[in-house]
Amino acid sequence: LEKARLSPPDLIVSDILMPVMDGYALCRHWKSDEQLKHIPFVFYTATYTENKDEDFALSLGADRFIIKPQEPDIFMDMINKLFNEKCPANQVQAMPLGEEMEFFRKHNKFLFEKLEKKMLDLEIANGDIRKLEERYRLSFEHVTDVISIIDTDLNILSISPSVERVLGYKPEDFIGRSVADLEKTLTPESFEQAVADTVLILKGETISATIYRFIAKDGTTRYGEVSGSPITRDGRIIGLISVARDITDSRQTAEKLKKSEEKYRGILENIDDAYYELDLEGNLVFFNEALILKTGYSREELVGMNYRQYMSPGSSKYISKVFSGIYGTGQQVRLFDYEIIMKSGQVRYFESWADLLTDNKNQPVGFKGMARDITARKQAEQNLQNTLGSLRKAFSTTVQVMVSAVEARDPYTAGHQKRTADLARAIATEMKLPQEKVDGIRMAGSIHDIGKLSIPAEILSKPSRLTDIEFSLIKEHARQGYEILKDVESPWPLAQIVYQHHERMNGSGYPRNLKGDEILTEARIMAVADVVESMASYRPYRPALGINAALEEIEKNKGILYDDAVADACLRLFREKDFKL
Repeated sequence: LEKARLSPPDLIVSDILMPVMDGYALCRHWKSDEQLKHIPFVFYTATYTENKDEDFALSLGADRFIIKPQEPDIFMDMINKLFNEKCPANQVQAMPLGEEMEFFRKHNKFLFEKLEKKMLDLEIANGDIRKLEERYRLSFEHVTDVISIIDTDLNILSISPSVERVLGYKPEDFIGRSVADLEKTLTPESFEQAVADTVLILKGETISATIYRFIAKDGTTRYGEVSGSPITRDGRIIGLISVARDITDSRQTAEKLKKSEEKYRGILENIDDAYYELDLEGNLVFFNEALILKTGYSREELVGMNYRQYMSPGSSKYISKVFSGIYGTGQQVRLFDYEIIMKSGQVRYFESWADLLTDNKNQPVGFKGMARDITARKQAEQNLQNTLGSLRKAFSTTVQVMVSAVEARDPYTAGHQKRTADLARAIATEMKLPQEKVDGIRMAGSIHDIGKLSIPAEILSKPSRLTDIEFSLIKEHARQGYEILKDVESPWPLAQIVYQHHERMNGSGYPRNLKGDEILTEARIMAVADVVESMASYRPYRPALGINAALEEIEKNKGILYDDAVADACLRLFREKDFKL
């Protein structure tokens, strides 16, 4: 009241059951004071919880009556509402003597009822305390940490039996002796630290998690994590309590891990590949010396730098997708390529793997990975591709020369080869064969009758039916084509395709009567394309039979002469996809 009159507050929140002056009496004085009665008065109590208690409080002029406990946010909401209502605080007038006596009667009744209950509660609490004391004694005797209590004269009053398990000494080796006798159980540095900490605790400070090195009875060194705090009574320090936890095993494990970390960090710093760790936003948080060397930036420049700052726009977008995939699935991604732009502006190529970086709770905190400079390999691959391109052009030129040679002797054969090649390529594409095979089939198709160079031109262009001898010579063109091509360097089995393109699935073909899986897939495709083009086109010895007749032949003999899958693909091309020769 005195402090409030000197500096009136905006609000008072008061308990009821208090020493010297209880809350009811305080509210009565407060609301009768001309200087204070306009200030809101709030009761906050856990003892006075009945309706009559609240009614009595409100009759004294209290503005709110709140039952403990309340969540802080709910309590503050009540207080804010009291301010926001902007209503004048409850005020009461001085009571006549009779009413004043009635107030004291009710006041004393309420007070004594609660005091009786408090006394009962206190008795119950004392019983609980006795139980807790017994529980504490049992806990003290069986606790794994070493607990010691020391008085202000630095004499050891008690120490838990666990000291024997940790250090090998019995409690009676210490109880009643001075703290100075602990010197034999500590290294010199730790003993000095213990003396200094004891002085601080006796001054009222608390010491937490200080590491001491203890010397056990058997001479081994053990590590303890020690906390200490003063023991007070009536505001006066009467001693101190300390708790020492044996952390020898975890300490040794940590030192093993530290050595391993230093070892592997040394390895990281000396390998040629770049190691990096990024946070979830893509900023560098850790990296080895190799990354500095491979980017040209200094360590200071790289710390905190986002990966997008040293990558080309295309690579940056691609890497963003890679990291999103890793974050979403938790799966490592291996061997993806991207471009790094060095500080000098030079572009270099890297190959990397990346994985999630997690904390000790296995929660993602970023990404980690290693990157290898593959610029030299990329350049070699590009040179190889250029060389292969040149070789392909040279090979194509050689094939074109062969085609021209056939065309010079037999224009009909030359046109047939080209159309057969186009159809064979379309069938292979319809069958979804790899592009490399499709290219080989097209190339083989354009020269599949090259063996006819060895056949007299008059037989090739003879307008009448061939004799048996002439037909036998014609049938040799597959073998002759193989002989011409067998020593030609090629990424495709051209010689074998040419050799087998007149073989049939049932073994009735020529020149070797191969059947089934003995025939290359490319040769099976070539066989169907060759028959369709031959039947559909004009020949010197007969008119064109037409595409319908050719397709009927394929359909009738699929699975017998011709491969099922190849025949079906060919039929789809003409009947469903409107292919034209």
